[in-house]
Amino acid sequence: MRLVYPDHAEDPGAWAHDLGVSREACELLLDADFIDLHCDLEVPVRLLRYDPTRRHAPRSRPIPFFGHTDYPRLLEAGFTGVVSDLATNVFRPRNRLRVTRKNLERMKQRIEAFPDQLALVTDRAGYDRARAEGKLALWLALQGGNAISEDPTVLEGEIGRLLHRITLVHLTSSDLGGTNSPLGADRGLSAAGRSFVEACNAARVIVDLAHIGKRSFWDALDVHTDALPPIVSHTGVEGVYPHWRNVDDDQIRAIADRGGVIGVIYQSSFLERRLLRGRRGAILDHLQHVIDLAGEDFAALGTDYDGLIVPPADLPDVTHHPVLVQDMLDRGWSEERIRKVLGQNYLRVVATIRP
Repeated sequence: MRLVYPDHAEDPGAWAHDLGVSREACELLLDADFIDLHCDLEVPVRLLRYDPTRRHAPRSRPIPFFGHTDYPRLLEAGFTGVVSDLATNVFRPRNRLRVTRKNLERMKQRIEAFPDQLALVTDRAGYDRARAEGKLALWLALQGGNAISEDPTVLEGEIGRLLHRITLVHLTSSDLGGTNSPLGADRGLSAAGRSFVEACNAARVIVDLAHIGKRSFWDALDVHTDALPPIVSHTGVEGVYPHWRNVDDDQIRAIADRGGVIGVIYQSSFLERRLLRGRRGAILDHLQHVIDLAGEDFAALGTDYDGLIVPPADLPDVTHHPVLVQDMLDRGWSEERIRKVLGQNYLRVVATIRP
C-alpha cells in the first residue's frame, strides 16, 4: 500500500505559484528538517473514525476542531517528523492503561502498514534513517500521564521504549498534578506526580509541561533531572497575549536554561483576541517573543492541528506552511534561524534524550 499525495519537491515553483509565495520559501521548507511537536490526528481518528491514510482535500479556509491533517497531507506539506499524540480520555474512570496499550498498538500497526513512506521512530538515529530514506518519521506521545499512572512501572518496559514524550496533565487535574485549565485546581504536583517525573527521566521519555498549572510546573522542574531537557510542546506565551493556556517569561527562561524548547500552538484564541479570524502572523509574534527572551535555539512549532483547535484563517491546514516560511523571510529572519525553528531546535532535544 502507498499513500497518495502531490509531491511538491518535483515542482516547487508550481507550489509557490499556487500559494502566492516565493520559490525560495518552498525550497527552504522542502530542504529543512520540519517537525511538528504536537499533532492530534488521533483525536478525530478515535472520535469520528476519520481515515488518516486518505488525502482529504486541502482547506482554503479554516474549519474548527478537525480536518487539518492526514498522513498524505503531512508528507505533501514537507514534514520530516511529527510527534503523534494520544490524548487521555478525561471521562474514562478506569481501564485507562488497558485502553492506552490498545490505542498505541493501533497507531503502531497503522504506521507500519506503510513502510516505504512512514517510519515509527523512538530516537534521533531513527529519525535520521527515516529522513535519509525520504520517509515521514513519527514519534508516539501521550497527553495526560494519568493514562498510565496506575502502574508507572510500565515505563520500564515496552511502553517506555515506545513512547517519546508524555504531557504530565491535560485539561483536568489528575492524580499526578494540576492543570492550568479553568476545569481544574492546581495544588501542585502530588507525590505520585513527582515519582512519575523521575520515572520518565529514568526511561528517557521527554517530560512535556504543556497544560500544566504553574505551581505544578515548578514542582516538576524541582524533581526533573538537570541532565535532560523538559519541553512545552504546544503553547502560547503570556508576553504576547495573556491567557490561562500560555506560559510566562519565567517559565520560558526555565525551559531554555535546561536546554528544552517552547513549541508555539496554532489555536487562534490563545495567540490573540480572535477566534474565527485569527492571523498566522500571531504565531510569529509568539515565536519572536521566545527568541527575544531566550534566544533562537529554543523556539519551535507545536501546531495542535486536529486537536479541537481553530487555526488562523490564513493557515487553514497543514499544506499551507510555505506561507509561514515566507512570513519568516519577510520579517528578515535568517535561513539559519528559520531552520532552527522548523526543526533543528527540537532535534537537539531529541538527540539529548535518545541519541
